[in-house]
Amino acid sequence: MTAAEMERMALEYFTLVARADRDGLLELMAPDLRWVVPRGAVEPFAGVHEGAAHIIDMMLGSVGAAFTPGSQKTVPATWTPGEDRIVLEARIEAEASDGRRYENEYAFFFEFRNGRIAEIREYVDTRTAAAFFGSA
Repeated sequence: MTAAEMERMALEYFTLVARADRDGLLELMAPDLRWVVPRGAVEPFAGVHEGAAHIIDMMLGSVGAAFTPGSQKTVPATWTPGEDRIVLEARIEAEASDGRRYENEYAFFFEFRNGRIAEIREYVDTRTAAAFFGSA
């Protein structure tokens, strides 16, 4: 895959998550997708998760429960492409139904296989995330 194709797919991932588009995410991801989240993250998200359908349900469930629909926005900062991966630093912003604002810094490592996302390693300020999601 080219760097441009990987960048397009990574940006599409964020768009699909923000729209809660389960079917679109299933098309974008390998069925055996792995999602690696820091151990310090809020349960049940911490750790290694496997299987695209399961991971998508976890992601969309957390976003749907915490954020006002349509309020989530990912602001990319830095892209670093590799042979079959791309690293992205970004800020995610959103609003909860109670008016609280969520803003947190992330680094995502996307690995690709056969034109699909095969692994996402997500690094986040777990303290900020826990303070927000722990009270959501």
